[in-house]
Amino acid sequence: MNYLIVQLSADEALFARFRKRGRELVFVEGSRHPLDADHSLAALLPEIRAKGKEEERIVLAIPPSLLFMREVELPISERRKAREVLPLEMKGETALDTDELVFDAIPLEGKFLAVWGRKSEIAAEIRGLAGEGMEPEIVTASLFHWHLLLPEKGDPAPVAVTDGEALAVYQNGAPLYFRPLGRGELTAEVARTLAALEIAKGVRVDRVLLHGKAARQAAAGALPEAPEGLSFAILPVAAGLAASFPADPAAALDLAGAYALARALGSEEPVDFRRGELAYTAGMVKARRKLRLSIGLAAAVVVLLCAEVGLRYFLVKRDLASLDNSISTLYREVFPTRKKAVDEVAELRSEIKRLGGPGAASSPLPVLKRLAELKGDDVTGIYEAEIEGGEVRLKGDARSVQGANDFKARAAGVFAGAELGEIKSRPDGSVTFSFRATMKGGEK
Repeated sequence: MNYLIVQLSADEALFARFRKRGRELVFVEGSRHPLDADHSLAALLPEIRAKGKEEERIVLAIPPSLLFMREVELPISERRKAREVLPLEMKGETALDTDELVFDAIPLEGKFLAVWGRKSEIAAEIRGLAGEGMEPEIVTASLFHWHLLLPEKGDPAPVAVTDGEALAVYQNGAPLYFRPLGRGELTAEVARTLAALEIAKGVRVDRVLLHGKAARQAAAGALPEAPEGLSFAILPVAAGLAASFPADPAAALDLAGAYALARALGSEEPVDFRRGELAYTAGMVKARRKLRLSIGLAAAVVVLLCAEVGLRYFLVKRDLASLDNSISTLYREVFPTRKKAVDEVAELRSEIKRLGGPGAASSPLPVLKRLAELKGDDVTGIYEAEIEGGEVRLKGDARSVQGANDFKARAAGVFAGAELGEIKSRPDGSVTFSFRATMKGGEK
């Protein structure tokens, strides 16, 4: 996944691209540009867009000066529900009607920090990017995610973090206080903000960590001297921040806010003002397009499956019809005198069972073997033999009438009721004859 962070401040625009690779967040490129009468944001966007990739999540970090904050106590603990009730809870508490505002909520210790901005101002920032084909998916502010920059998690002493535009205070790694800073000297503004925190909550902060524009001022020696009892130090580049910028600690400090936002996208639910009328819809359009493609592919698969099933049904039906025709042809060959049967298979099975049943004759081979033995030399051949129900009928050729009678005499010792039928003479003296007899009980 690729991220493009567009971070705006009062007088500059910062662009940073990151690539999420597993659990690692890899810095790809970044740049910082001044914003004034001669340098507009719209003029910078075409070049930034040209360097990007098609699949890229764009996040817009608006200046903290566009936001308003107030701590509120709510009888709920779930952030989503708190976000839904804030417009009703803050009704009458803001200068503008809540219908003209967009809200989010940040859990604090036992409370929520209500954060809101004007829809018209946020919508204008969104249109500025969308007009150049870079509509942001999320609109937020980086200060709400600076806890991801803290080098020492769980430090009991409260610590403040600032980039010169806003201030965030953390204790034990948990958020305690957020405020935009005024346009005066940085050290004086931070001192006044922390003094107000001490008066309101009794929390004294002695250490302030700097990144972004504030770190550049400190490195250049342009930071005014801190008031007594308050120390300013440049944010240590360590842990994940150092891993994303392994060879450039200066870039790490300059882009620390953008890095925190990119980290938040993959590890938690970021503060987001794209809700209600400002909701991000381009992603839904892309999702619908992908869904339509998926539905189209699924429909094509279903059609192909139906076609395959239809083809298989046709082939099976054709094979069955061919088999029925073969059975009908076989039935007509076996029983040529019978009329068409209702069920040829059943009748053939019945005839086979009848022929192979207990009442049927034994195998004809022993009978034929005995006849061959009785034939002798006078009978030259038997060309037709029928054995059914113990009765034997033959037709054969003999050298003479006497040869046929001799065969009958020999057969009479084996078969019962042996008799010769019609005897026909041939010109060469040989004869054809028919023979009929019944097998004796021992021969069945």
